[in-house]
Amino acid sequence: MATLSLRMRDDLKAKAQELASQQGVSLNSYINATLAATISQAETLAMMGNRLSSIDQEQLHARVLKFMSRTRSGTEPKLSEIERAIGRKPKS
Repeated sequence: MATLSLRMRDDLKAKAQELASQQGVSLNSYINATLAATISQAETLAMMGNRLSSIDQEQLHARVLKFMSRTRSGTEPKLSEIERAIGRKPKS
């Protein structure tokens, strides 16, 4: 594992430390997780861009609209219904 000396603004460090504390992790772990998520997002966007570059955009748009026309609005599930669906006992 590499070691890195990093310069960062004091206010940015304070905010990152606060977020890390809220998540119950060290600043080092928070920075690693945040950087990993940022890299993953960039790689995913690049991959999707590559995949979509060879697709007929009008055909894709038509498929999305067809899919969206099939969706139905409804009420949001209650917390107890979600807990039951994932096998968790509802809180009393």
